[in-house]
Amino acid sequence: MKLEPIAVLGGGHGAHAMAADLALAGHAVRFCEHPLFADRFRPTLEAASIELGGIGRRGRARPALVTTDVAAALDGARLVNVVVPAFGHEVFFAAMLPHLQEEQAIIVWAGDFGALRLEHLLARVDEVDRPAILETSTLPYAARLSGPASVDILLRANRVLIAALPATETDDWLPGLRELWPEIEPAEHVLQVAFSNPNPIVHPAGCLLNAGRIEFTRGDYYMYREGLTPAVRRVIHTAFGEMRAVAAALGFAVPAFADSDFDKPASVMGEVFVGAENRYEVCAGVKGPTSLQDRYLTEDLPYGLLPVSQLGDVLGVPTPTIDAILQLGSLVCECDFRREGRTLESLGLAGLDAAGIVHLVTMA
Repeated sequence: MKLEPIAVLGGGHGAHAMAADLALAGHAVRFCEHPLFADRFRPTLEAASIELGGIGRRGRARPALVTTDVAAALDGARLVNVVVPAFGHEVFFAAMLPHLQEEQAIIVWAGDFGALRLEHLLARVDEVDRPAILETSTLPYAARLSGPASVDILLRANRVLIAALPATETDDWLPGLRELWPEIEPAEHVLQVAFSNPNPIVHPAGCLLNAGRIEFTRGDYYMYREGLTPAVRRVIHTAFGEMRAVAAALGFAVPAFADSDFDKPASVMGEVFVGAENRYEVCAGVKGPTSLQDRYLTEDLPYGLLPVSQLGDVLGVPTPTIDAILQLGSLVCECDFRREGRTLESLGLAGLDAAGIVHLVTMA
C-alpha cells in the first residue's frame, strides 16, 4: 500500500525530523505548520528545506511543499501525520476537520488519547468524511531542532505501538506504515497505545521533584543528567505500577519493563529509545525543561496522566501517586489540570463501564 502524498502537520522537533527523514527517503512530503505559529516556522518556510543531522539519514531535505495552508497540505494527501504536543491538538483538529477525506489515514503521533478526541469531534460534525484514525505510543525519533530549518535525530525508538480506532481497522494500514517506519508494531487498541507512552510516567516526576532546581537555575537544568535520582526513580516506578493496574482492570497489559530498567540513568526512557551505544549520555545531554511551564508538565499531566486517573476512578482502581502528581503539578503550574485537561467526557468515554470502553475502542 503506497501512502502518498504524505502530510506532516506541526513545526516542532518531531515534525521537522519526520518531514526531513521522509523527504530524504524519497517520499512526497507536505510539511505544514498551523498559521497561528507561522512566525516561529518562518525560517523553514523561507528555506523550503530542512537540514537533517544526527543518526540515520543526513542531508538537506526538500519537501514537495512547505506551507502554513492546512487545506493545501491535506488536499489529496493519503497519510496525514499530526506531530504536535497534545495541547495543540484542538487547534490542529479544528483546522483539519473541513478538509478531511474518507480515503485518508490520520495518525496522531504520541497521541495521548488523541485518536479518541478526534473521533469524538468528528462525531459531533454533520456531513464530514470520516478518515481512518490511528494513534502511536511515541514518535519514531528523539530529535531536537539545532538551528533555523535544521534538526538532529539523536535516537530512534526501538518500537512504536500503533492502533486504529476501532482496532479492527489496524491491519488495513500496517503494511504501508511499516514500509515507512519498520519499528511499528500493532497494539490491541488505542488505549493500550496511550498507556504505553513513557513520557507521562517519566517527565512529571523528574520535573516536580526538582522544581526548586529548575526555578533557581532559571532553566539551567538537565533532567536526565541530574534529576532522575534514586528517590525520583522510585516515584516513577510506583506511578507506572498504578498505570499497569488500571490497564489490567480494562483487560490489557502495557509493555513490561524490568524493575532494573527504572534504576538506570534515564529511567525507562533509555530502554524506549536506542540507536547509539552511549544512549544514556545522549539523554543526559538533552537540556531542560527550562521552566515549569514546559510540556513535560503542561502536556504530560493533563493529557497523559489525567485520563488514567479518571479511568482508575471509574474502575475502582486507586492511583494515589498519579493523583498526587496531578495535584502538585496543578499547584506548580497554577492551572487546575483536572478541570482543564483531557477528561473522559472529552474523549467520549463518560458513563461507560469497562466493557463499554473496551468495546468502543475495539468494536469487536
